[in-house]
Amino acid sequence: MTHPSSPHGPRRLAAGLVAALLAAGLASPAAPPSRAGAAVAEPAGSPIGAPAGTFWVTSPTDSARRLLPEEPSTDPATAHVVVDTSEPRQAWWGTGAALTDASRLLLRDHPDAIEQLYAPGRATGAQLNMLRLPLTATDFSPAPWTWRWKQHTATPPAQERAAVAMVREQIQKLRPDLRVVGAPWSAPASMKVTGTVRGGSLSAGKAAAYGRLLVSQAAWLGAHGVPLWAATLGNEPGYSSDYPTMTMTDEQMSALARSVGPALGRTRLWAVDHNWSDRARVDTVLDGGRGDFDGAAFHCYSGTPSQMAGLAVPRMMTECTGTDGDWAGTFAWDARNLVVDALAAGSSGLMMWNLALDDQHGPVDHASMWGCKTCRGLLRIAGDTVSPEPEFYTLAHLSRAATPGARVVTATADGGVRVAAFRNPDGSVGVFGHNASGATRTVELRVPGQPDVAYPVGAGELFTYRQAPS
Repeated sequence: MTHPSSPHGPRRLAAGLVAALLAAGLASPAAPPSRAGAAVAEPAGSPIGAPAGTFWVTSPTDSARRLLPEEPSTDPATAHVVVDTSEPRQAWWGTGAALTDASRLLLRDHPDAIEQLYAPGRATGAQLNMLRLPLTATDFSPAPWTWRWKQHTATPPAQERAAVAMVREQIQKLRPDLRVVGAPWSAPASMKVTGTVRGGSLSAGKAAAYGRLLVSQAAWLGAHGVPLWAATLGNEPGYSSDYPTMTMTDEQMSALARSVGPALGRTRLWAVDHNWSDRARVDTVLDGGRGDFDGAAFHCYSGTPSQMAGLAVPRMMTECTGTDGDWAGTFAWDARNLVVDALAAGSSGLMMWNLALDDQHGPVDHASMWGCKTCRGLLRIAGDTVSPEPEFYTLAHLSRAATPGARVVTATADGGVRVAAFRNPDGSVGVFGHNASGATRTVELRVPGQPDVAYPVGAGELFTYRQAPS
């Protein structure tokens, strides 16, 4: 995982840039942050728990206005949102975050926190439907680990078994339609040039064995009740550091796709799993994969969302993290980059980094100098206290606007308001928005098939409108 740095704290820069900045003693930059053509049916997700025809707001400053249902206003409109459902675009897959070792260790003693993240009907919950499952240790693991590889069989260590048990016995019971996305951070040490999981590259002579390992991992997970909905070949394959990380060449990734993709069956295989700025690598790897990639995965730590646009395959955001930025700046950055601009560039979903971290931004790999020490989870868990962070609310508002299987549609807004809109499987329209105007707005919504309706939205607030189903 690349290193975070931004004015609002939300994102991590690519490793080389971070190292250069640190070495030079410079300040962080102002910009935020580290099978082609295959037709795969998109099943509709389970209905959201909150009633349709509702408008919610979340304030960056007033804790009493968090996922608060608002009543319509009769005041004159000062901002207008117009939704056009006539030309539906990409399918929506959903929202989620990663079950790192740190998150698992914190959540195991807080079943209510798991419900706060995943329960579909929870009024104050995030209502997530996706989960990123690390298939090795990360910088949020107390110690490095990988699966064992012996006689063509992959065997998970205790850490992975514990994560699988949590998914199967707790999270899937809340979300039977949970979509699990697998991602390794490193091959076993024996498959790497450096002979260690801490950084280095995949050995040229071990690429075939690594591909068999990935297929064996997916088979084991499926047999133990956690089938992978999608997978990547490796997290951030252009980044090597002093915690579990691994670089791969474009040629290695393309060759792996040709062997791994067909063997994964119904599991989607996504290309690259690195930053927006790695678009050129995505194009090269997809071309070399010869149709065995189903999509592409992107992170938010370098580049811009527009760099995802124009791909011939689906794409989504698989990682972004907040750090120590303020709530107002985080809401503004997330709404613009991770939702509005990302959806305009074709993104079909949004997953953040850690599901939960403690009040010290961990637990982390203390043997690593370069792992993130300021990252923020969706939840902060300190003893018996569980507190949602701003990224929790970004996803919670998005989950209320869009049910899995929705289609992105066109929406325009004025008055300093940014929006994205969806047509849901039940026929309802959902709108995600952010009031970036700096003042309270009365936001009028013009949605096909219903009278115009307006709601008050405070300065800097996130909002969601969900129309009654048709």
